[in-house]
Amino acid sequence: MGGDPNQAGPTSYPVLRLVLVALGAAIGALPAVAQPRGQIVYRAKCASCHDGDGSIRAPRMASLASMTPRAILATLTQGTMRAVAADLPDEDRRAVAEYLTRRPLIAASLPASAYCGRPLGPPPAASRLDWTAWGGSSAGTGFRTAEQAGLSAAQVPNLELRWAFGFPDGTVTRSQPSVVGNQIVVGGQFGEVYSLDATTGCIHWTYQGDAAVKGVVAISPPNDQGRRTAVAADFRTTVVALDLATGKVLWQARVGDHPSSNITGSPVVGAGRVYVPVSSMEVVAAGNPAYRCCTSSGAVVALDLATGALLWRHRAIEEEAAEVGKTAGGLPRFGPAGAPIWSSPTVDPRRGLLYVGTGENYSHPTTATSDAILALDLATGRLVWSFQATRQDAYNMACGVQLGANCPAPHGSDVDFGQSPLLTTLPDGREILVAGQKAGIVYGLDPDRRGAVVWQSRVGRGGALGGVHWGVAAGDGRVFAPVSDRVTPVDPAGDARPGLHALDLTTGAALWSQAAPPCSGRSGCFAAFSAAPVAIPGAVFTGGLDGHLRAYAADDGRLLWEFDTGREFPTVNGVAARGGAIDGPGPTIAGGMVFVSSGYALFGQTPGNVLLAFGPKR
Repeated sequence: MGGDPNQAGPTSYPVLRLVLVALGAAIGALPAVAQPRGQIVYRAKCASCHDGDGSIRAPRMASLASMTPRAILATLTQGTMRAVAADLPDEDRRAVAEYLTRRPLIAASLPASAYCGRPLGPPPAASRLDWTAWGGSSAGTGFRTAEQAGLSAAQVPNLELRWAFGFPDGTVTRSQPSVVGNQIVVGGQFGEVYSLDATTGCIHWTYQGDAAVKGVVAISPPNDQGRRTAVAADFRTTVVALDLATGKVLWQARVGDHPSSNITGSPVVGAGRVYVPVSSMEVVAAGNPAYRCCTSSGAVVALDLATGALLWRHRAIEEEAAEVGKTAGGLPRFGPAGAPIWSSPTVDPRRGLLYVGTGENYSHPTTATSDAILALDLATGRLVWSFQATRQDAYNMACGVQLGANCPAPHGSDVDFGQSPLLTTLPDGREILVAGQKAGIVYGLDPDRRGAVVWQSRVGRGGALGGVHWGVAAGDGRVFAPVSDRVTPVDPAGDARPGLHALDLTTGAALWSQAAPPCSGRSGCFAAFSAAPVAIPGAVFTGGLDGHLRAYAADDGRLLWEFDTGREFPTVNGVAARGGAIDGPGPTIAGGMVFVSSGYALFGQTPGNVLLAFGPKR
């Protein structure tokens, strides 16, 4: 055919229609293209939550497609979806991972140039300058003195990126780095523990475990031989003790006592013991109407630091679950259950107590130890006192927009204490416990009066994805509370107040608030603060679900500095890396440096796989 195709004659369109009709008929007569195995399994096992309105927390297809095959496979085998995928063969799990990401599963490796190539040397003596636990120390305050930080508020506006480290195949980067001298220890999404040089980011040693290390790797003081121990706890409840200098395994212990037990918090070391928080993913499994809900309990386990031997176990719910009724589908319903412990314990050696925060009950009957702060005897694990902020909060993932068979009736609002209760000192020298709740309330409790309420202050509307999630920071007479208040279809009444809020530590009175800045339009971006903050004299750092790390002035909340982590970075270990949402832990500040993990692919947020190191301009 000649001529200009754009100048068709008057008879061309009817002919074209006939051709298209004939072509359509021919295509319709062809056999249907076979669906890939991963698509079939996904539609059968996953689509009801991820493609529909069944769960407000399940990431949608666009979020899943941005993940790596290895990350999705790990979620199905070792992570939050392992109960849902328990009956799937390995090849089906892999097929789902490759179908969702449209990429083959390929093993990751690091180049030789990623390693330091020199011996690490003996560990330094214990120093108060070290960052050895969630929030910096066993008290968990998230506050660093000027000496501990090595950084002043005047230097904050001059912070610049020094180096970036990429976690291979990562999409959820939520292990807060520990710092001892010039050594960083940080966990990874696939069970890795890395020892890095704080100045350059090169690798001294690595350890490969079986499941994600989501919290801080706790560091012990030196023993009689001068050896220091790094203690990591993974999502499948394996606790491993590593020699800090070499990464050699000293002992391992599995602490979960239920098939759905997991660890999202951090171990903490005190007086020759390791205290480990235990939670449970029955809250997710209950979304399946065929699941027999629910029988697990949150717990704290004490292990001997030298050997890993079990010393005691405290169940947050004292009684074992029993059958209490039937679901609408005729399956047995069990209770009481839940009261998970999502975060790190806080050690109070002066009073001989250990403080933990608990989550909601998963089923009825409810208990007095859910949504509570518990004080346990350090030596025995015995419950000494408890403060319950919200009663009758029974909730699980069946309580979405469409109520599932396992949703308790009536159900609560899912307003856990997801953070570690922190122990800090008032300006007059007295001590106070401070804890923020997903209900949008921060509490000041008296540790000398069995947790009596000194003050309480509402900082947000609260809800399933609202209120205070992973922590507050307190010091120099102030409390800094980040609030998420993400909008969901099951929110309680009231106005959302996502942002950073400063309170008077003595009275709880509001000092100032800064609203979370609006999002840039980036996929998976939310204008909310969920990660724990960290404060130094004159400044407070907080990471946003929009991927920005910001520093605000402690006295009036004015913005001092910000850095958008949501982009690609060249890395010192040669791994392709980019940042995303900042959630879970806040930054670590030590030795004049600020370290932050970026990337969080849960709940529809932006994935990422980078650890960033900042220091003042030189």
